[in-house]
Amino acid sequence: MKILANIALTLFTFAFFLLGESAMGQSSSLVGDWSGESICVGEIGACHDEQVVYHVSVDGTDATRVKIGADKIVDGKPDFMGDIFLKYDAANNTLTGNLETPRSHGVWEFTVKGNMMWGTLSRLPERKIVRQIRVTKNQSTATMTAMTNHATGTFEVKLTPQNDQPADPSLGRMTFDKQWAGDITGASKGQMLTGGDVKTGSAGYVAIEKFTGTVKGRKGSFIFQHSATMTAGQGDLTITVVPNSGTEELKGITGKLTIKIEGGKHLYDFEYSVP
Repeated sequence: MKILANIALTLFTFAFFLLGESAMGQSSSLVGDWSGESICVGEIGACHDEQVVYHVSVDGTDATRVKIGADKIVDGKPDFMGDIFLKYDAANNTLTGNLETPRSHGVWEFTVKGNMMWGTLSRLPERKIVRQIRVTKNQSTATMTAMTNHATGTFEVKLTPQNDQPADPSLGRMTFDKQWAGDITGASKGQMLTGGDVKTGSAGYVAIEKFTGTVKGRKGSFIFQHSATMTAGQGDLTITVVPNSGTEELKGITGKLTIKIEGGKHLYDFEYSVP
């Protein structure tokens, strides 16, 4: 019975973790700039229709806590109005929060669907709608500014088999060191796990490699992930940048690496984007 209870607790904890990860993933789609209009409803004194830009961010430790930095556009320039603090309901795709100022009290209510967000501001205590808002998510700055680039050159690699090799000869582990030249300069260190028998022409490997140096003059580090198989002598190799592994001037880097060997030299072509 105790064992079953422990299993149930483990499954519950894992499910709770997955739900949290799902909420974080959904709320992250809110992050960015949203533009549109905020329209007055009824006769409420000095209210004016506004063109607005909402800068949306999500709390890094709580995916349900969302902040909107609200600008109105005056003479073509943003004029900051204040922050709106909201609670995100991932199940219903809604955002709600209170407006508390010395002059008024109200409640914000938004619904999000894809790249559209619409909502209202209601005055309390009568809960009368005084504003209607409709905004559309802008193309992200990263998407607009990131360009696909190519870096080419050569590298030298040194493989070192490890002493903890298993008794099974079809499995192995190695560390490796690389020195890069060309558009990429610097060094890499990594570990590789291998399986299969190359004598039959079929084998596979996975590896993680951390690069530190420069890519076309931009300094930083990031991590490559390798996955390769060989079937009857035909190879299939995929090397990609691990998401969010970039640092310094390479922060946000994405890309894939292609390798070929000619005349005993390792040649690379790195197709990448940096915000």
